[in-house]
Amino acid sequence: MRRRAKREKKDKLGYIIIGVVVAILLSITVFIASNQRADIDKESMCRVDGQFDRQVIILDMTDNYNSIQVTQIKHIIMNIIANLKIDEQIQLFFIDSTLPAEMQSQVTLCNPGDGAGKSELYSNPKLLKKRWEKKFHNPLMKEMASLSDEYTCTTSPIIETIQVVNNIAFPYVKDPSIHYKITIISDMIQNSSALSFFKSSNGKLESFVDSKEFFKVRTDLEGVDVDIVVVRRDKLERFQSRDHIDFWINLLENMNANVESVKMTDG
Repeated sequence: MRRRAKREKKDKLGYIIIGVVVAILLSITVFIASNQRADIDKESMCRVDGQFDRQVIILDMTDNYNSIQVTQIKHIIMNIIANLKIDEQIQLFFIDSTLPAEMQSQVTLCNPGDGAGKSELYSNPKLLKKRWEKKFHNPLMKEMASLSDEYTCTTSPIIETIQVVNNIAFPYVKDPSIHYKITIISDMIQNSSALSFFKSSNGKLESFVDSKEFFKVRTDLEGVDVDIVVVRRDKLERFQSRDHIDFWINLLENMNANVESVKMTDG
């Protein structure tokens, strides 16, 4: 009986030792995995596995901005950039004279961070910062410097741009674990062949979501958060009324988007 008891005691001790060893090995594996970043694309600095949040800025360049508006738009964009998470992607699209079918992102880049908390074996902070400034910060500052220039576009296809952006910037089937967001900075005065605020009564705006024109420009924004920054236009305030804002909220919700906020700039 004593030998059997000793054998059972040794067996239990063996199981405990094995359990401890397994736990240690698992901890080491988790530590290595957490300190080893996924493979990064050298051009975009985005993870090649596509597992990153996506943020898009749509900036209306169909008309010029006054100095107050330029300053505020810069602050809004810089605040978005400052709050990007590590590996989060930022894309910049313009609404301008470019046909919607020919639109493309002006900037597509992921935030590489500064390497803090990561082994230098997997990230080079100085190199990442240099790439970030060259590929994103400097080009963006150049574009923002031109915000006060004169623009004369005869159309403003805002809805069409949203459709294009959703198909270029986001996957068709959206991953529920990934955050998708669009920030629209515009006067929100739609003017295209599909719909023009200049030619539409409030009644027509209300019924637009039931029209065949809407289904041509509609896109599925399920899982996408949207912020709208309305830039005020002198002498065009009648197209930026509460009814027009409600039109945009209703339209985006009919596209399954989650409209988080609607704000108006100063100036």
